[in-house]
Amino acid sequence: MNKKRLCALTALTLAAALTLCACGKKAETTEPTDHQSAAETTAEGPARTLSLTDASLSVTTWSSPNGATVNLTAVPSEHDKGDSAEFVVRLDGEDVANVACEWKNDVYVASADLNGADGYGYYVTITGKDGSFAEVPVNTPEDPTDETLVNLASSLASFCSLTLNDAALEGSDLTILSGYALVQAPMITENDENVACAQANLVLTLDGQEIASAALTMAPGETDRSYDASITDMSFTVPETIGEGQQLVLRLDAVLTNGQTLTAQGGSWTVENGSIANAVG
Repeated sequence: MNKKRLCALTALTLAAALTLCACGKKAETTEPTDHQSAAETTAEGPARTLSLTDASLSVTTWSSPNGATVNLTAVPSEHDKGDSAEFVVRLDGEDVANVACEWKNDVYVASADLNGADGYGYYVTITGKDGSFAEVPVNTPEDPTDETLVNLASSLASFCSLTLNDAALEGSDLTILSGYALVQAPMITENDENVACAQANLVLTLDGQEIASAALTMAPGETDRSYDASITDMSFTVPETIGEGQQLVLRLDAVLTNGQTLTAQGGSWTVENGSIANAVG
């Protein structure tokens, strides 16, 4: 074989080899693998958007004012069999109640027993059967819809106070020149009873024995179910024979429409060296 024919055969052999190599690479990159096919058939769609269209809270009082039961009713935007929800209550950033909701009559319902405290936040967490999750605030200190449930302790409490700004004793007359009386009825009551202030009296005692009293006219105050009265130039007759060390005390007595009685001391005076002194307001 001459030299020219040998070169031609060699060139043809190299070209064929390069063509086969290129065809092999093309087949390898375009044919899908088993892993790629499985990923396409098992891929899930986007997670569901879970929320509430409505939610309400109610309260059931206890026999003592140190706590109450808060009841939740929540309507989800959608519900599938296998979805679940929890009623979560937080105080100072910590969970104090986490109660599984019951799906009943197309709504979520749950109840949480809570001790009297202020600053509660109420939430509903929803978990979809596909793993979707959402936490929906219902009533929080940052965005309150019902402050009585946020500040549960204050809403359950009832109290009264008497502040004496200025008083004078001349002869047998003790005169309250300036003062302020406040009565707070509970804002959360059994069966949502509207408890009010039925009556209020200033009572002057000598060593615990009542010696004089005066009725106050209480008007609705600035906050819900509160009542107040300004006291100006109200006088009481003091016995002239008060002995050394005896004590006069002025207090506020209030009666609520539910029969509850409240009392608060406003000031006291003691006889020292033949004169009344040591006024405490």
